Amino acid sequence: MSTEAHPLIIEQRLGVLSLTLNRPQARNAINWDLRRALDVAIRVNATASEVRVVVIRGAGKTFCAGGDIKQMGGGMADSLAKLDLAGSIITAIAELNKPVVGAIQGDAAGAGMSLALACDLVVADTSARFHPSFVHRGLAPDMSGSFWLSRQVGIHRAKEILLSGRTVGVNEAAGLGLVSHVWEPATFEAQLDGYLGTLAAGPTAAYGAIKQLVNSSFESPLARQLDREALSQLMLSGTPEHSDSVAAFTSRSQG
Repeated sequence: MSTEAHPLIIEQRLGVLSLTLNRPQARNAINWDLRRALDVAIRVNATASEVRVVVIRGAGKTFCAGGDIKQMGGGMADSLAKLDLAGSIITAIAELNKPVVGAIQGDAAGAGMSLALACDLVVADTSARFHPSFVHRGLAPDMSGSFWLSRQVGIHRAKEILLSGRTVGVNEAAGLGLVSHVWEPATFEAQLDGYLGTLAAGPTAAYGAIKQLVNSSFESPLARQLDREALSQLMLSGTPEHSDSVAAFTSRSQG
């Protein structure tokens, strides 16, 4: 079966929704079909109540080589339509009240790097490399690459990385806080399964609230952030996860 017929593999198991970019023959470059499929998957599939965590990964040896160069050069209207859809994907990831994990193996270049950074948590194996290659194509970052990178590494370091277009290896990425866990290729699948299983078994509502609070923290003055924290606490105090946790703690304390 041609992978082009299924540019995105969607699998769901035990609360984990796995979205696999499935164009290995093109190093999982993002074309129109993949762009549309990813947008629908995050806006529809990922919002199902049985989904507790989402993981985005690539088929083969590359996470994502960025935008498909074969579909570039179609004029301003075509570019604008692509950028609008790309923005829809990134907004959907940010607004989804569940953790989104980027599982990076091999290269994450251009828009592929931006997609990885838009995830809430990024894990990688030792083959992972991040290439902010926009400048080498005479372009500026898209898919929120400048937004998330600047917040993580600071303005001047972000400028240095993006203006040079240099490769950021996995060890540097971990040191900068872009990657939270680095695993050997031989153990990557087992480590990833355990990591996702832990997230899927956790308090999804609390994860979603924490995600939104952190995402809004840079733009919110202290008073507004305190209000948002208070509202989140009030809403979460009525969830089964909270009441069950309190009951379990009380039981242990009295035991």
